[in-house]
Amino acid sequence: MQQGTRAGATLAAGLTAPGVLAQTRGPIRLGHLNSFTGGIAYAAAASYNAMELYFDSIGWAIAGRKLEIIKEDDQFNPQIGLQKAKKLIESDKVDLIVGVQASNVALALLNYMKQQKAFYIVSGAGTDAITWDRYPYLFRTSISTYQLSTPMADYIYDHLGKEIVTTASDYAGGRDVVAQFKGPYVKRGGKVLKEIWPPLGTQDFSPYLTDIKSINPPVTYDFMPGADAVRFIQQYSEFGLKEKMPLTGFTIIDSQTISALGKAAVGVISALTYVDTLDNPESRKFAADYRAKYNASPDLFADYGYVAARALSEALKAVDGDASSKDKLAGALANVSFKAPRGPFRMDPATHNPIQDIYICQVIESGGVITTKIISTAKDVTDPGKKIY
Repeated sequence: MQQGTRAGATLAAGLTAPGVLAQTRGPIRLGHLNSFTGGIAYAAAASYNAMELYFDSIGWAIAGRKLEIIKEDDQFNPQIGLQKAKKLIESDKVDLIVGVQASNVALALLNYMKQQKAFYIVSGAGTDAITWDRYPYLFRTSISTYQLSTPMADYIYDHLGKEIVTTASDYAGGRDVVAQFKGPYVKRGGKVLKEIWPPLGTQDFSPYLTDIKSINPPVTYDFMPGADAVRFIQQYSEFGLKEKMPLTGFTIIDSQTISALGKAAVGVISALTYVDTLDNPESRKFAADYRAKYNASPDLFADYGYVAARALSEALKAVDGDASSKDKLAGALANVSFKAPRGPFRMDPATHNPIQDIYICQVIESGGVITTKIISTAKDVTDPGKKIY
């Protein structure tokens, strides 16, 4: 039943321990569904690791009930994701599903979760349409594309250029990213010279980069997930474009891509919810604990998992661990508010999307170290909860 998780086996054994309150109430069963193989596997792993880190900090128990995680891999494939969701809900009888980094997978699950009246916490995927229909048991604790794209549109228009070429992987997430950037950018008076759509898994971006070079825009806005982003940025730099036209993007840089790219990442500008250089007490502790446990720096995907675990824990505490009462749990989660590593976090009761700060970050080299610097902050960014672009 447990696929690579330590939690289920050890906690199941622990339920028989005398004097433990959880003896009288079974464990809270969480189904964690994510893309543990494929191009964004590192993002799924970071999210899951940080979720475990948070549950470690509370002893894997909430309101006297033990926690159990059943982990499934959607393989970055909507059909497989739907199959795994059905397994978790119908066979494993989980209390809720959390995770899903890939927007195409998150959308593929939505109708099924609604039919089952299942509790669904998206801790990764950003495509806006996920939360538009106000399904009462659906929450997102990560970001929406609107939240990142609008501050970036303003920053680029004000500081980098009034004309732009956009490039994004041709799938639900990429299409949404460009739409949510293009809307506010054009509204400000900007002009999108061309939209370019490489397929997921593109190895050679040279035809697309040649096109960009011939257009010669003052700036580009780009989004590719995981390994695709590493290849795109590397080849963009090799083409000599980075010095001529700044490469900006939607979560296109993180600690993993910077580690893979080295100096090729320097200068890239991206909108993010979290970087490990954030200077607040929660970020400093989170980064130190994550490095101690995993010997790696946390990125925004790690923050996704950590914040999801914290938000769920706070909501479950508010209902005395009763995950069976979905209405009560939804009411509690809708009002969650706390200081997270990413900064002030609170759930919007109307949209079930977080209200949070967004950071415009640039990769820099400082003292021989490649790192990120926050160059602008948009405070309390709120998703409108409907299509406006």
